[in-house]
Amino acid sequence: MPPGPSLAPPGLVKCVAVFSGEFVDRALHDTLRSHFADHPDVAVVLIVDRIGVHDLNAIAPYGVCAVVRTSELTGRPNLLTTVRATVAQGGYRLPAGLGASVRNTVAGPPHMQRPFGQPGILLKPFELDMVILAAQGRGKSGAAQQLDRTPGYVRNARKDLFQRLGVNTMAACVSYAAREGLLWNDSADGEPS
Repeated sequence: MPPGPSLAPPGLVKCVAVFSGEFVDRALHDTLRSHFADHPDVAVVLIVDRIGVHDLNAIAPYGVCAVVRTSELTGRPNLLTTVRATVAQGGYRLPAGLGASVRNTVAGPPHMQRPFGQPGILLKPFELDMVILAAQGRGKSGAAQQLDRTPGYVRNARKDLFQRLGVNTMAACVSYAAREGLLWNDSADGEPS
């Protein structure tokens, strides 16, 4: 992959931390948020088995400059070293298929990475149900059926939610809910809800 735009002035070497997990669960999300609060100047390389665009939107504000899927490390033993060196020089790296808009967000300067939504706004139970269904890939009709409501009711509820959070899409609502730790339940297996 060609090097991306620099996040640091030329010649400046950034400190790099490496975090890993099976997927971006609540524990990893909270660890990244806590690490960023304590060390905002340290770039993060994240190694995960599974990650989606909504996960990246949720963790991008916490200094994540590179993501490596665990499967990418198989057969490429020097990949992590290369990625760390790229990040240390101010570059970034995302695996293919995670979306150009997320790639551009992560590539921007840290002060330009703004989280979606207004922090601290609590979602009503119905709103949270809509967001969880959107995170699972259900559209308005599927959510309406699941929630036993009309598609028009769900459409209007989404518009109200967009206005409250200051966003324009359900993807941004999912990102907000993920960042605030609202997409995970306390089930024993720790899987996202």
